[in-house]
Amino acid sequence: MVYGSFRKFFIRALLALVPAFVSVPVVHAAEEDVVVFAAASTSDAVSALGSAFEKRTGFPVIASFAGSGTLARQINEGAPADVFISANVSWMDYLDKSALLEQGSLVTIASNNLTLVASKDAKIPDPFNFENLPILLGTGRLAIGNPAHVPAGTYAKAALETLGLWDKVKENLVLLPNVRAVLALVDRGEAPFAIIYETDLRLAKNTQLAAAFPADSHPPISYAMAKIKGNDGHSTDLFYKFVQSREGQEILRQHGFLVFEN
Repeated sequence: MVYGSFRKFFIRALLALVPAFVSVPVVHAAEEDVVVFAAASTSDAVSALGSAFEKRTGFPVIASFAGSGTLARQINEGAPADVFISANVSWMDYLDKSALLEQGSLVTIASNNLTLVASKDAKIPDPFNFENLPILLGTGRLAIGNPAHVPAGTYAKAALETLGLWDKVKENLVLLPNVRAVLALVDRGEAPFAIIYETDLRLAKNTQLAAAFPADSHPPISYAMAKIKGNDGHSTDLFYKFVQSREGQEILRQHGFLVFEN
């Protein structure tokens, strides 16, 4: 583990600015915490994992959520994460090329489905045909994660290209920094359509499912986890194993993720 003053400052900043699960004194958190950088789409699931882990072990979990690319770049620039959970493997490869992952720690922990969703007032044809999406959009916006650094956006672009729709809708696109921002835009009625994960739709209040993208229209959605090199302490190792345990996988399943049998 890295126990320098920078790490302690960073943890205090996270406690003030991002969701955290800390019920033990902060003075202990600087030495026994587990700092998790996780894809925005895992926010609720990782929150639940953190709470359950702390109850079981007494070690607090501090989590920072954003687009996987944003987090990977922060880690590459020296942010002191212990564990990274990405919504695709490519950002793990990015860190691995910089020799920042603990050797042999990269694992796949869950999967997801990609969906096209619409504001609650939109009239959705039944059955839905993706070929009609440009007509349904008209001059309206289609919200997606930025494909440059948001895995949900990368999957969305791939699916639209496979279905022959990318060139037809690219002028309608609004690109956002993470998938939760995409959900918020359509849920507020500021975009008639959006592409999000199936798990995020569970959080929507004013959004309806239009259709699920065919699984073969985009690369498999794989949530990857790895330990960051040099930060492999006892509490980090316990959390890493907990996420893969039967209990950890059940928590992910309860939050709508597709998990693997243990």
